[in-house]
Amino acid sequence: MFLFQLSSHTNTAGGPAGGAGPDGLILVGELLVVTAYLIVAGVLFYLALKRDDKERRRVMLLFGFIGLMGGAVHLLNIWGGPAAGDAQLILRLIFGVLALIAAIRLFKAIPGLLAIPSLNQLTRANSKLQEQVEERKKAEAALRETQQELEQRVRERSAQAITANRELEREIENRKKTERRLISTNYELIKKNADLDDFVYYASRDLKGPVLNVAGLVEAIREELPTDNPELGQLFAHLDDSVARINRKLNNLAEVSRIQKPISEEQLGMVSLTEVLDQVKESLREPLQDSGALLRADFTAMPEIYFSRDNLISLLNNLISNSIKYREPQRPLHIFLSSELQDRYAVLKVQDNGIGMDLNRYGQQLFSLFRRFHDHVEGSGIGLYIIKRIMDNNNGKIEVQSVLGEGTTFLLYFVHHEQHTGARV
Repeated sequence: MFLFQLSSHTNTAGGPAGGAGPDGLILVGELLVVTAYLIVAGVLFYLALKRDDKERRRVMLLFGFIGLMGGAVHLLNIWGGPAAGDAQLILRLIFGVLALIAAIRLFKAIPGLLAIPSLNQLTRANSKLQEQVEERKKAEAALRETQQELEQRVRERSAQAITANRELEREIENRKKTERRLISTNYELIKKNADLDDFVYYASRDLKGPVLNVAGLVEAIREELPTDNPELGQLFAHLDDSVARINRKLNNLAEVSRIQKPISEEQLGMVSLTEVLDQVKESLREPLQDSGALLRADFTAMPEIYFSRDNLISLLNNLISNSIKYREPQRPLHIFLSSELQDRYAVLKVQDNGIGMDLNRYGQQLFSLFRRFHDHVEGSGIGLYIIKRIMDNNNGKIEVQSVLGEGTTFLLYFVHHEQHTGARV
């Protein structure tokens, strides 16, 4: 609107153009205004090209465009003068509309321009940034000190680790030497044990002959002497008992020597528990009858196991013999055998109602060789040792449950084999 008023004022400002009076001054003024507008527009365009922020560049371009339109209007005033034609009027209108549009766009750009921080804001932000930089420098200095301290600690720890590693190497070397000595000693011990087992086995076997000869001589002497002499009868009874005890001890020693030897694959197989029990009952027929024992068995859950038949016979023979020896005289002896499957074990249970034992007192020594805990019955202290060694040699285990005066239960855990047992398959 200001541009149109200025244009109208210029066209009506005096007499004919070309004079040196007021019209000449108006012309000079218009030229100065045009020059000023164009210079301002050029400066604004130049600054807009140099700016890298979008909002300020946009505002400067709009201001430059408005200045350019103002200069163009004043240029039309100089060119057309008071007798401006329709074309010039239309151009003035167009320039005015474009300037108005630029002003409206400039108004819309004000919020974005206001969002641009001022110099004071930038100064304060820069001050805060400098403070942060200083704090960061202090933090970096502290971090460098900490890093140096850590590096010093690492060097110290590395030195300690090197020292400890050298000591560990010496310790490992000493242990290797000790291990070599232990291996050598163990080898010698194995040889001595093997020699001792062979000695026990052959000694017990070779002594059986003289013992049988002594038994035969005692029997021959008994036949030659009168039978009505009670003192001789008592003497012969003692001799028979001594010969029988020596013979049992020799058999036990031979059994101990036998179980020390490893089991070959040919000795292993599926063994029927019922068949082995029948064989053991036959060998213990007289003790079972004399004791009046009631022996029952239920092998339904596990009728067979993969084991050595001879070792299984030895296990059942020793367990049932123990039940007979350590029975309670005041009540009938009941022996019950059963089987079951637990996880990876096949379990054989042998239970009796005998005199029982004090496990708190004797539990740690229960399976030791030649250890006996009752003196009122005859025993060798070998049976439980044989049972333990057989189970250990076959990667099994044995557990004992006993209450003094009520009875004892032995649980034998046999490891499952690839050949499964019983109806579980």
